[in-house]
Amino acid sequence: MHRQETIHVDAPEDGGLGRDSIVEWKPSRRQLSIMATLALLSLMVALDACVIVTSLHVIIEDLGLSTYDGFWIGTAYLLANAVMMPFIADLSHVFGRRPCLTVSVASFALGTIFCCVSDSIGLMLVGRSFQGVGGAGIIVLCLVIFTDIVPLRLRPKWYGLTGAWALGNCVGPILGGVIAQNTSWRWIFYIMFPFCAAGLVLVPLLVTIEPPTASIREKLRKVDWLGNALFVGSATLLLVAVSWGGLRYSWKSVGTLLPLFLGAAGMVWTMIYESRFATYPFLRRRLFQTASSVATYACGTIQGLVMYGQLYYVPLYFMDVRSFTPVQTGIALFPVMFTLVPASIITGRLVTMTNNYRYPIWAGWTLASVASGLMLLWDADTPAKVWAPTLVLLGLGHGAILNAQNVASHALCDEGDEAIAAAMYAFLRQFGMALGVGVGGSTFQNVMLLKLENNGLSAAGARGGASAIAAILNASHDSELRPKILDAYVYGLRGVYGLYVGVSGAALLMSLLIKGVSMNKDLQSEHRIHVQETGHGGVQQVQI
Repeated sequence: MHRQETIHVDAPEDGGLGRDSIVEWKPSRRQLSIMATLALLSLMVALDACVIVTSLHVIIEDLGLSTYDGFWIGTAYLLANAVMMPFIADLSHVFGRRPCLTVSVASFALGTIFCCVSDSIGLMLVGRSFQGVGGAGIIVLCLVIFTDIVPLRLRPKWYGLTGAWALGNCVGPILGGVIAQNTSWRWIFYIMFPFCAAGLVLVPLLVTIEPPTASIREKLRKVDWLGNALFVGSATLLLVAVSWGGLRYSWKSVGTLLPLFLGAAGMVWTMIYESRFATYPFLRRRLFQTASSVATYACGTIQGLVMYGQLYYVPLYFMDVRSFTPVQTGIALFPVMFTLVPASIITGRLVTMTNNYRYPIWAGWTLASVASGLMLLWDADTPAKVWAPTLVLLGLGHGAILNAQNVASHALCDEGDEAIAAAMYAFLRQFGMALGVGVGGSTFQNVMLLKLENNGLSAAGARGGASAIAAILNASHDSELRPKILDAYVYGLRGVYGLYVGVSGAALLMSLLIKGVSMNKDLQSEHRIHVQETGHGGVQQVQI
């Protein structure tokens, strides 16, 4: 049986970033099987998140939904995904990774069933919410489990090599387009069942990572039930307010301000409770004790906002401004999708080799900021020789950031806090994703409506953001109206891209505050792999 090898490191006393001795570590067969299982589940979640982008229009049309209802098909998933991450991570620290990951896969499978059979927006949103909860557990536990089995110095390399989620990002838009054009949209959910079945078998069988021994009563006592309830409720109110602000309700209406203020007040009270009253707090204030760590988490939130927002609104440009089919739109996204994967893999190897994560972060934000700025030049006639290189820069930038910035949060935390840091970083990045679509939608609508009014057109029919799509199609035979509506639509997209330029630039400046520390740390985790060995004394439990 392969066992975990000893880690030999010679870290400099000053914690510098010099080229230290090679970390002599190789994963055992069990560790490789765990990483392969996590990669498969990551692929499923990424595929689910991206396959719907190019098929959403077909779902809206088939179910007879409004554009606003269609907007919530994506938002319901993101909202449930973001708010449940800290709670699931907290449960896994107490009850173990394996049962929490198994329940997460089961929740995702149940949500997929609801989506497959849905014939109304209500059932679809229930299904997407269950998928979001399951996806939250899968995403956060994949990162947390890596902190249990892979030393920090080697983590970037293995994150990159097992980054199957990136493959899902590549294949998803194309697959969604093919399904939308050639068969029922329900197949975008049917294809998830083989992944769910494999996960429900492989996770209990292979992810044999056990928590410290404790009685059920002790475990229940260690869960921060009140703190988690306060957090989930407050975060939900905040995201709901941001999601429908400027779309369903105006930003000045009670419908937006009430959940916004209640959510903000709830978050403040949650932080007070966690820092002063909670016996086993799930929010650790020490994660944010330095400017460097605060900058890392802030940049993670911004990347979630920018990256997912761009993956959401760039397809709209191709489908609605350029009149691309769903398949053509998926192909047009090749430059960003197939540079993001190699960039993440190469970055991981470089960070492991050099023991330095700052340069990839700085380079990544520079490329992402430049790419976001170049999007401001896009219009209805922009040739491929302009938009394709822009998407290449975008993929390279986000690929570098994804790996290096994630590992930075682990390196900067206190010893023993790496799993908690991984969970917090995953939550904030996902929180940014939920903000990205909501804030982007509000920005798009407000800028587009302003341009419509300047063009002398009524904006009443364009309420709901992407409802302008219907307006463009209805005016397609009117040679005078169509150019004006299309101009307003492009103007609205430029408003969104301008927002991403600003926040990307802010992230680039904040990333300069990220301190470099050595990643040569011992593997610290109370959760250990347990395997069975058969010897002369019978079957024995062995911890590795």
